[in-house]
Amino acid sequence: MCDKKTSSIVHTQQAPVERVVELRKTAETELANFCEAVFRRYGPKEARKAAQDWIELLETMDWPANWALPNWRYVTIVAADCLAFRIIDHSPSR
Repeated sequence: MCDKKTSSIVHTQQAPVERVVELRKTAETELANFCEAVFRRYGPKEARKAAQDWIELLETMDWPANWALPNWRYVTIVAADCLAFRIIDHSPSR
């Protein structure tokens, strides 16, 4: 994942089911929008890689206290940064 190491905090608290459903729905929406944008611009191969970056970043992020809505946009921006580095590294030399 983009050669960056981050630490994660695993919460042992149980979130209310409604909150988990809301978190999942908002995360899925953010990921779907990001993947669609990457797919349109760079194709399916890069969209798959970008989705994997996004999911790996999600797994390592620190969750807000009290199960507040995480900043999915931050995850998307960092995944887009990984995409940019990948695209730049593989672009033909000028």
